Amino acid sequence: GLFLPNIFNCRNIIIMNREISVILPTYNESGNIGQLVDEISNHLRDKDFEIIVVDDNSPDGTAQVVEGMKKDNQNLKLLCRKNERGLTSALNDGIALADGHIIVWMDCDFQMPPSVVPELVKEVENGYDAAIGSRYADGGKDLRYEYNLNSKYLTVLQTYLSIAICRFTSFLFASNHKDWTSGFIAIKKKLFDRMDLFGEYGEYFMYLIHNLENSGYKITEIPYTLAPR
Repeated sequence: GLFLPNIFNCRNIIIMNREISVILPTYNESGNIGQLVDEISNHLRDKDFEIIVVDDNSPDGTAQVVEGMKKDNQNLKLLCRKNERGLTSALNDGIALADGHIIVWMDCDFQMPPSVVPELVKEVENGYDAAIGSRYADGGKDLRYEYNLNSKYLTVLQTYLSIAICRFTSFLFASNHKDWTSGFIAIKKKLFDRMDLFGEYGEYFMYLIHNLENSGYKITEIPYTLAPR
C-alpha cells in the first residue's frame, strides 16, 4: 500500500471527498503552473475536483506561485518536498494525498493538452479502470520534431526512439496497447490499494500498464496530440 507523505511543509490542506484529483509533479515550472492550473480548473468546472501540485523544492519559486494561487482557489493543494526528488515518488505522494475517486496526472509543460483531461475522466466514469492519453493510438500525433527546429535531428531521434520502444514493448508483452511511455492517465484510485508505482522515470508507466493488463483491468487509449515544448 501507499504511505502518507510528509506534509509538514504544506499549509491549509483541506480534507474532503472529491470526484477527481489531478496530480501535477513540478520542478521549475513557475512559468507554466499558473496557466495550467487555471486551464484544468476551467475544463473541470462542472466537476467536483482538486488539483495537487507536488513540488520538489523548485529554486524558481514554483511553490510560491502555487501558494499565492491557493488564496483564490479552494480546489488547490500544495505538497512541498524538501528532501525528496523524482517523478515516481512525487506521483506516489500525490496519490496518497488525493481525495478523489479518479486520479489524473500529466506533465506541466503544456505538451499534454488540459482539454483532454475531461475525455480521460469520462472514460473512467463510463466503466474503464484506466484511460491513457495516447500519441500512437489512431488519431494521436507527436509534433515535437515538426516544430523544434533548433534541435531538429536530436528531437527526431528521440521521437522515433520512443515509437520503437513502444512497439517493441507491445510485441514483448503481446499487447495491443500502443503508448507505453505516455505519462498521461486517468485511473481509479482504489487500484492503488493493491499496487504502487515503481521505477526511476519513464519506465514506471510501462510497469503500470503491464500490471493493469496482467491483472485483467479494463484500460483504453484516448488519442491526443503531443505538442512541442
